[in-house]
Amino acid sequence: MYLFISKEVFPLSNRVKAIRESLKLSQREFGEKLGVSRDVISNIEYNRVSPKELLLRHICELYNVNQHWLETGEGEMFNGDLKEVSKYDEAFQIFKSLRPDFQDYALDQIKKLVELQSKNVD
Repeated sequence: MYLFISKEVFPLSNRVKAIRESLKLSQREFGEKLGVSRDVISNIEYNRVSPKELLLRHICELYNVNQHWLETGEGEMFNGDLKEVSKYDEAFQIFKSLRPDFQDYALDQIKKLVELQSKNVD
């Protein structure tokens, strides 16, 4: 499916908001993961400021957003399945809620799972 919405009807500020709402994140949560404040996200969504190119790239990488869609409004919003993005988001939230020593333990366990998986594939 190819979706085209003109830039005038659906400006960049609205596309950023649409991403955040699709992910069911507050402005604070969305900004926190990007390393910016809620105010920055609010200012972008209300078209008071234009986001920097680096922030747009980070949105695309972190949330698996189609960069062409973000820039133009053409195509699909996400590269792939939104459920997959939600899994990463859930894992990140759980990991972030752990104490630092538990984060280290969890990271070690994930690395061991990757090793085990690669041995089973070979």
